Amino acid sequence: MSLKYRLLAQNLVVFITTLAVTVFAVYCFMVFTNLFNPNIAIRDEFAVVYDNRILYSTVTLSNFEATALLMNLSVENNSFTHRGTNYRIIEEPSAQTPEHMVVRFVPAISPDIGSPITVFAFVMFLVVFVASSIVAQIRNYDNIIAPITSLKRRTDDIRQGDIDTAIPTSGFGELGDLADAIENLRVELKNSIYYRQKVDDNRKFIVSSISHDLKTPVTSIRGYIDGVLDGVADTNEKKEEYLKKAVLKIQHMNTMIDDLLLYSKLDLNQMPFSTCWIALNSYIEGVMNEYAIDFEKEGKRLFFEDTTQKEIYVKIDSEKMRRVVQNIFDNAKKHINEGEGWLKIILRESHAAVIVEFKDNGKGIKAKDMPHLFERFFRGDESRSTDASGGLGLAIAKQMIEGMNGRIWAVSKEGEGASFIISLRKYR
Repeated sequence: MSLKYRLLAQNLVVFITTLAVTVFAVYCFMVFTNLFNPNIAIRDEFAVVYDNRILYSTVTLSNFEATALLMNLSVENNSFTHRGTNYRIIEEPSAQTPEHMVVRFVPAISPDIGSPITVFAFVMFLVVFVASSIVAQIRNYDNIIAPITSLKRRTDDIRQGDIDTAIPTSGFGELGDLADAIENLRVELKNSIYYRQKVDDNRKFIVSSISHDLKTPVTSIRGYIDGVLDGVADTNEKKEEYLKKAVLKIQHMNTMIDDLLLYSKLDLNQMPFSTCWIALNSYIEGVMNEYAIDFEKEGKRLFFEDTTQKEIYVKIDSEKMRRVVQNIFDNAKKHINEGEGWLKIILRESHAAVIVEFKDNGKGIKAKDMPHLFERFFRGDESRSTDASGGLGLAIAKQMIEGMNGRIWAVSKEGEGASFIISLRKYR
C-alpha cells in the first residue's frame, strides 16, 4: 500500500476507533448510572391513555406532570421529564383494547450540554482520540521518521566514502522502495569503484610486466642483431643461428604479450565464454591425439584412462578448454624425463561432477611452491631459467576453468610427480 493511502487509512482507523470506544464507554456509563441512581428507571415504564385521560401509569405522576404528558402527546412531542430524568415517550395502541393508547417511557440522554453523560462523552472522546493519535504517531515515527533519518545518515556516510555498509529496507510503501533504490545505487557505486580499481591494477600490472619481463628478451634480440652487425657472427651459419634465435625471442615476446592481454581480459570479466554441451571423453581423447606425436618425438609417453565407460557431457568453451589442456601438456612435457617420462589423463565421475586428472611422473612440485602455483607471474625454481616461461599459464588456466564454473587444483610431492585436477559439472 502506498504511503498516501496508508496515512489516509490510519486517520480513518483512529476516528472509527475513537468513536467506537466512546460509544461503548458512554453505554457502560449509562448502565452504571442506572444501577446506582434511584431516580432513573431501570425497567420499562408505561401509562395507559384514553380520551385524553390517564387511566393507569406505572410512574407516579403529579397533576402538572400528567398535564404536561397529555399536552406533549397532543402536539406529538416525544420528550418528557419526570423527577429530573429525561424520557422518550413512544405511543402505540394497546394489544388488548385498541381504543386505549399505551405510552412507554424510555430513558433518554439529555440534550443539556452540562449533563454528566454529555460531559463524560466529550471527555472520553477527547481522551481516546489523543491516545489513538499518540499510538498512530509512534507507528509513524518507527515506519516513516526513523527510516528517513536512517537514510539521511547512510547517504551522508556514502558521501564520505563508506560504501561497505548495507542499507536496510524499512518503512512504509515508497520509503521502502526508496531504501531499495539507494541500496542498489550503493552496490552499483561499490562495483564501479571496485572495477575502476581493478582496471588501474591491471594497467599497472601490464606496464610493470612489460617493463620487467620483456626487458630480457629485448636485450637478447638486440645482442643477437648487434652480433650480426658488428661481425661477431662472421660466417653465414652463425648469422643464420643468431637470426633464428632472435626470431625465437620475438615469438616468445608475442606469446608473453598475448598472455598478458588475455589474463587482463579474464581478470576484468571482459572475455566472453561461448559454452556448449560437449562429450568430454571424445574431446580429451581428440586433444591428446594432437599432442601424442610431440611427446613421441621427445621419447615421452601419453596415456588416456577412461573409467566412466560412457559419454560424459559437460558445458564448456571448447577453445578455452583446449588452451587449458595445452598449458598442462606443455608443463608436463617440460618436467618429465626423456625415455621414461609419461603423462596419464584419467577421466572419472562423481555424483554431480566429472573429474579430469593429468598425472605425470616428473620431478614434482616443491611444497613451498604449491600455495603460489596459480598466481600470476609465479615461476618455480626449475622454470626460472626457461625463456618460454612467462608465469601466466596456470593463472590463465585457473581463470578459464572458473569462468566455466569449474575448479582446478594441483596435488604433488617433490620427486614423485604432480597431478593437475579439473572438476566440471556434468550434464544430468
